[in-house]
Amino acid sequence: MKSYSSRTGIIENLRDGWVLFNMHRRTHGRMRELVHDARNVEDEIKRRLGVDIKDLDVLEVGPGQFLAQASYFAMANRVVGLDSDIIVRGFDPTAYVRMLLRNGLTRTAKTVVRKLTGVDRRFRRELRQELGVKRLPRIDLRLGDIRSLSFRDSSFDFVYCRSVLHQLSNPYLAIAEVARVLRPGGVSYVSIHPWTSETGCLDPRIYGSKASEVRGWPHLQPILSTKLISPNVELNHLRIGDWERVFLEKMPGAQFILTPTLDLGCLQRARHFQSRYAGQLDYTLEELTAGDFACLWKKP
Repeated sequence: MKSYSSRTGIIENLRDGWVLFNMHRRTHGRMRELVHDARNVEDEIKRRLGVDIKDLDVLEVGPGQFLAQASYFAMANRVVGLDSDIIVRGFDPTAYVRMLLRNGLTRTAKTVVRKLTGVDRRFRRELRQELGVKRLPRIDLRLGDIRSLSFRDSSFDFVYCRSVLHQLSNPYLAIAEVARVLRPGGVSYVSIHPWTSETGCLDPRIYGSKASEVRGWPHLQPILSTKLISPNVELNHLRIGDWERVFLEKMPGAQFILTPTLDLGCLQRARHFQSRYAGQLDYTLEELTAGDFACLWKKP
C-alpha cells in the first residue's frame, strides 16, 4: 500500500510536498475539526448501535502522523494505532532510519521538514488544548497492513478506520479482517472518501489554491482522467453501490451513512456534468456530491 509520499517523480514530489506543507501550516481550527469529528462518530455509534466508546480495546487503522483522533479515543480507552508508515514521536533518530528504509526518502524528507518548521509542534499544542490535557495519552503504535492483521480473532471492542480502504487494491480482505478481529458485540466504523466525489481523485491540488484545475470530475471522464489527474495514492475506483455490497457480504446488517459535500456550488456543477454526459456516464447526483461514506456495524 502506497503512502501519501510514494511518488517516483521529483517534480511530482516537490509539488505534492509544497501543497501538503501549506495545508499543514494552517493548523488553526484543524484539531477542533478532527476532535469534533471523533465525537460525532461516538454519538452515531451510541445512537445507532447502542454502544458507549468507553473503557474499550480500540484499534485505529491509519491514524496518520498527527494521531489526533487516536489521541481523542485514548482519553477513555486503550488504543492501538496501526499504520503502514513509521510514525516518529519526539527525538528518535533510529525511527527516521526505519522510516527511510520502509517508507522511502520522500516520506522521510517530508516528515523532517514538517518537524523542523514546527508544524508537528503546533498540531500537538492545539490538540492538547482541544483535549484539555497537559500531556497526550499513550497510544500503542504498530506497523502493519489492514489486509493481513497480526492480531488474534476477537481482539478489539471497536475498530475505527478513516480514509484508508479506497486506497487498497483489495479492500475485501481488509473488511474481512476488521470483522475477524472484532469481539462479539464489538463495533466498527469505516469511512471512505468516495471516488465519485468531486475531490475523489485525491490529486494534491484539491487542497490548495489550484483546486479549480481538478474540479468538474475530470477523473471520471475517460479522455481526461489520465491526462489531467495525478493522485498521490493508489485508488481502487469502487463506487458507493460496490462498497455497500462488499460490506454487507462481510458484515451482514451493516448501516451506511452518506454525507453530502458542504460545497454549495458542487450540486450545480454536478447537474451540469450529468447534462453534458447524458447517455455516456451514469453517475447519480448522490454519487457526484458525496463528501463521505461510512459503514457502521455491530458484530453479532
